[in-house]
Amino acid sequence: MRNYVLVIILIFFLIFALPVAIISCSKKEVRRDEPEDKLYLNVYDCKKDQLITMEFEEYILGVVAAEMPASFHIEALKAQTLAARTYTLLRMISFGGKGCSAYPGADICTDSTHCQAYTDPHTLGKDYKKIYEAVSSTKGEVIVYEDKLIDAVFHSTSGGVTENSENVWVNKVPYLRSVLSEYEEHSPNLVSIQEISIDNFISGIMSLDNTVKLDKKNIENEIEILERSDGGRVLKIRVGNKHFSGRDIREQFGLNSTNFTVEIRSNRIVFTVIGYGHGIGMSQYGADGMAKRGATYIEIIKHYYTGVDIVPIESL
Repeated sequence: MRNYVLVIILIFFLIFALPVAIISCSKKEVRRDEPEDKLYLNVYDCKKDQLITMEFEEYILGVVAAEMPASFHIEALKAQTLAARTYTLLRMISFGGKGCSAYPGADICTDSTHCQAYTDPHTLGKDYKKIYEAVSSTKGEVIVYEDKLIDAVFHSTSGGVTENSENVWVNKVPYLRSVLSEYEEHSPNLVSIQEISIDNFISGIMSLDNTVKLDKKNIENEIEILERSDGGRVLKIRVGNKHFSGRDIREQFGLNSTNFTVEIRSNRIVFTVIGYGHGIGMSQYGADGMAKRGATYIEIIKHYYTGVDIVPIESL
């Protein structure tokens, strides 16, 4: 009789109790390892030459660390966080974005000349805490214009005035308007000078257009800036018998920006350049300067991006 009862108990355990215990443990494991509130994206790591799936906020940590010095004011770092988060989300395929055009299947890449720079946040050492604070304290906050994500572009140093989008990228964007950027005097790239030989200048121009005709002996009269934007950047320049954009000249000769002057000194072409970057959107050194004078990250964002609002991702 006693053996009979033990058999019944064993059968009951195998049929009912054991499956319930297994299901319960399985559910607990899923909740622990795959939290429902986390967002993931596909990042093409150009250094590793591979596509990697990353947790969204962890990726933003790495972008902020790579794009802005940790020595900057915490409010500037928060502003950079919102710009990076918004820029990324706008491109994510799962949010209706087009993804990274250079690497099919990726939402974004780590090439700073194409998307955004990135560094492993766990290699930051003592800087990790400050970057983490900037990202975690603004978690999920993004920038919108008329309830739509903006293209939150940014640059290093504007040189005192940011640029209207249409003066660089053709399209007029209502939130990318020219504004003053007053506090950039601590930028190492506020003013730079670049010299090249006249022969190298001519060969560079010829690579842009091999039909250019110019007199090397009278070179000072062969170069003329014809048009500047309200922000001071060169829109049109004549070299010999041809016209070029300031962007053409910047890219050809590796200048920091299109806000430049040209002089002839001792048989050399001397470019004096103001600012660093395309000049559209947020100036990073300007943001740091504002923050050091008491501005919050919200004030910084609303200064550099005209007419925008800051909202949680969940509201989109």
